[in-house]
Amino acid sequence: MLALGFANTTMYQRELEPDRKTIRAGDAASCWVLGVLLAMVATTLQAQPIAPPSCALQFSVEVTPDVPNPADGGFLSSLLGNHTEYQLFLLRSVDDTHVDLQLQGPGPDDRCRAVVDSMSNDGRVQSIRGI
Repeated sequence: MLALGFANTTMYQRELEPDRKTIRAGDAASCWVLGVLLAMVATTLQAQPIAPPSCALQFSVEVTPDVPNPADGGFLSSLLGNHTEYQLFLLRSVDDTHVDLQLQGPGPDDRCRAVVDSMSNDGRVQSIRGI
């Protein structure tokens, strides 16, 4: 009788185990999506490293008192205007109206300086000076 109980347990276990040869349509789609995502990650990881910026300028910006937080990322990116190929990095928040920034971009240096000059035309900027 004990052997019969063991045999029944094995039979039920086999019924509960999925048939590993059969893949349902939903599983196949999930596997395909996962494969595509893994391929994208592998491609990204194998990509060439980003080239260092051609120019990098550090400067201090004084803003008008109506700017709530001059260190805010949204504010800083707005200073770039349509110069989307450049990036601004916050080096230090000095006080409520002064921040030290670094501009990086494709260069050459005179183009970087032109981007900084265009920031001085922003009505929220009081002054810009090199550091």
